[in-house]
Amino acid sequence: HDRAAMSGKKADDGARALSGKEKKEFDNVVRCYETKQHKKGLKAADFVLKKFPNHGETLAMKGLILSNMDRMEEAHELVKLGVRNDMKSHVCWHVYGLVHRADRNYREAIKCYRMALKLHEGDAQILRDLASLQIQVRELADFTETRRIILKDRAGARLNWMGLAVAKFLQGQHRAAVAVIEKYEDFRAEERGSEPNLAKYEVSEMYLFKAMILEEAGAHEEALAVLDKHSDKLVDVIGVLEQRARLYTALGRGAQAEATLRALIAKNTENHGYYRQLEAVLGVDGDVAKLKATYDALAVQYPKSDAVRRLPLDFLSGDAFASAVRRYVVAPIRKGVPSLFRNLKSLYADRAKAAAMGEAFAEIVSSLESSGKFPGSEKSEADAAQCVCYARTLLAYHKDKVGDVEGALSTIDSAIASTDPSVLECYLAKASFLKHAGDVVGAMNVANEVREMDRADRYLNSYCVKRMLRAGEYEAAEKTVALFTRDGNQASNLFDMQCAWFENEAGRCHQRGGRKNRALKYFTAVRKHYDDMEEDQFDFHQYCLRKNTLRHYVQMLRVEDTLYSRRAYREAARGGVEVYLDLFDNPLPDPAEEEEKMLAAMSKEERQAYRKKLKKAEEKKAKDDAEKKAREEKEAREAEKDGKKKNQATKRKEDPDPDGDELLKTETPLVEAERLIEPLLRHAAAFEDTHLLAFEVFRRKGKLLLALRACNAAVRCSPSSFAARRNVAHLAAIVSSSDCSGAVKTVLDDGVKTLTGGATAAAYAQALVAEASSSLEGALAAEAVKLAGGDAGVAAAKVGDLEVPRRVDDAIAAVAALERVGAGVGALIAKLAVAFPYCEAFGGAKATKRA
Repeated sequence: HDRAAMSGKKADDGARALSGKEKKEFDNVVRCYETKQHKKGLKAADFVLKKFPNHGETLAMKGLILSNMDRMEEAHELVKLGVRNDMKSHVCWHVYGLVHRADRNYREAIKCYRMALKLHEGDAQILRDLASLQIQVRELADFTETRRIILKDRAGARLNWMGLAVAKFLQGQHRAAVAVIEKYEDFRAEERGSEPNLAKYEVSEMYLFKAMILEEAGAHEEALAVLDKHSDKLVDVIGVLEQRARLYTALGRGAQAEATLRALIAKNTENHGYYRQLEAVLGVDGDVAKLKATYDALAVQYPKSDAVRRLPLDFLSGDAFASAVRRYVVAPIRKGVPSLFRNLKSLYADRAKAAAMGEAFAEIVSSLESSGKFPGSEKSEADAAQCVCYARTLLAYHKDKVGDVEGALSTIDSAIASTDPSVLECYLAKASFLKHAGDVVGAMNVANEVREMDRADRYLNSYCVKRMLRAGEYEAAEKTVALFTRDGNQASNLFDMQCAWFENEAGRCHQRGGRKNRALKYFTAVRKHYDDMEEDQFDFHQYCLRKNTLRHYVQMLRVEDTLYSRRAYREAARGGVEVYLDLFDNPLPDPAEEEEKMLAAMSKEERQAYRKKLKKAEEKKAKDDAEKKAREEKEAREAEKDGKKKNQATKRKEDPDPDGDELLKTETPLVEAERLIEPLLRHAAAFEDTHLLAFEVFRRKGKLLLALRACNAAVRCSPSSFAARRNVAHLAAIVSSSDCSGAVKTVLDDGVKTLTGGATAAAYAQALVAEASSSLEGALAAEAVKLAGGDAGVAAAKVGDLEVPRRVDDAIAAVAALERVGAGVGALIAKLAVAFPYCEAFGGAKATKRA
């Protein structure tokens, strides 16, 4: 901040010019803010305000300090008062913008910065802050203009040139971006700083960024020319080779592309992407004979490479595949590689390959059990018992994948029994199989058993916690996960570590158990993590330009533009939206009314005892709060007295709503649900679930045009989805009976007609019933009939005759759909109990009983 400007220039009440001791104290306020000495800053501000209580800039600075102390309400009040008292102070408006930014109200912050610039044109600090906000909210045109103004005022700084180049590039103005870099090159490109190695890196990054811009503009020859011209200045060897390979391929220079890709493979023999690019360059993609010859040659050149042996399994078939997969699994079985099956999992999309792998794995197990040798080998294995164990584990994974639950469990039990000491991975495999079979209690018990074998292993602890939460044992899960947190405080530590997997699992556990408050607490915690990640961009807008890491800066911005499409956020948003929709459909009873009913049902003596109990609880809480406050004040005094205040760790702010009770009291559940969906619509529009959730929210809000848009998007994402088409039937029924008129009615009618092919809601739903082939599809079709206003009883009765889903989760979803229909549930559950005998949810005969 400009301290001279901050002292003010006007002499009226709120904007008076400070002098003497007051001016010195105001400068001290600014200095304390910059050095984060907040309490001293407040003291200095109060000194000024004691004499000039309406001084705008001092009020604003005091508010800014309070915002840094998480006292946002007081901060906003003081800063607004400061602005009101000194409307023509750029400092007040700048500070107001900083407070809005701290509150993540970016649009309002931008307005404040613009006002500050009107009053103090060309202020470098305000311009930098404005540029950071504009790129944060992706106002690219305004960001480009701000960077142009900054460059005009300070053309000597490299970061200002690079800032404008990045802005032009992000706007799609590739040639203009290159022109900015070239203009800078003319007189500053070879500039050296005090650190020659750092300067060399920065120059290299500038040229590589220029080549990247040209490549994305389609100017491949020019991009290659940049790499050739400045080859002696480029320090990112791998990055240069990768870009050269792409450019040679785009230009059709096969020989050079091949040589470059082979050089990359020599540096990293496990990068699958290099091999895929090489296949395309050699023109062997799709030609099995040529592909086999290529990989045979590479296998000779790189005998230790796993990728060279794994990739041929994707294109080989028949006997060649069976022989290759037998050879491939031998080394990992000998070494006991736990990830072997995961590496082969994608091959199960081909049923013939799945059958071939089953035969191969069974043959390997049989050979090792009978002779201690792999098939075709004349040498006995040094550790045959371990080989048998891992071979059985691989076979068990195969059986689980193809749906043979009994075979998988018996095979993994034999693997567990074959070694001493026990192999932990076998127990994890068994827990996984039980989970897939729906035996959540059995999976939990096995996971806890393996955790007890190595209590120092964080992964085993986390895996066990996940299984406990799936089984609904949240109290045991919280105690178990606390074993790996500081001071056993799992709630705050896991939140600080942004442990989204735990919060999503815990949220789902509480949602299933009907504890909506705790479910919302966990789901909103995940939302907070992602909001923090989005906010974290601020740390890099200036830093990356200063350090010239331009390619990585652009990559970071592109990652942030898809941030909320990550699975963890999508799961949390779905859970949160479902709870809010449930709150809207089934509002909580008024606590006061409930208490009145309860008191009315009590006798006079019971009411007196109840009120006495309440009074005691209030007195105890007040006493505990007073003791806690006194203890904290005493600790603060002792720390200050001992001179240890600076070394004290920052004390964590206490959560005022640890169980989510306040979240549950919301009077606008649909507004809260829409807040969770909004980032999904921006970042995760490619996922069907996003639009299924959006439809449910918008139809309840009566926003039928948005509901229509959600239906269209869901059908585009998955045209054959029964869930999406169920929503189409529902929307058709709503529109046919709505009182909309004019243009809105026309758009809705035309949109629904396009989706249903002109059929009525009832006819469209009945067509779904006829098309359904599995229990889940039949259940969703029956629900569509009900939502379309028809009698769903007949459709629900047919669900039990359809094919049972392979996955337990799909079977549970089918039951949930029929429960919403209100028919056919018992018959379906009876059928599913036979199909999934280990599944507790269906009362399976083999499911583990709870203790």
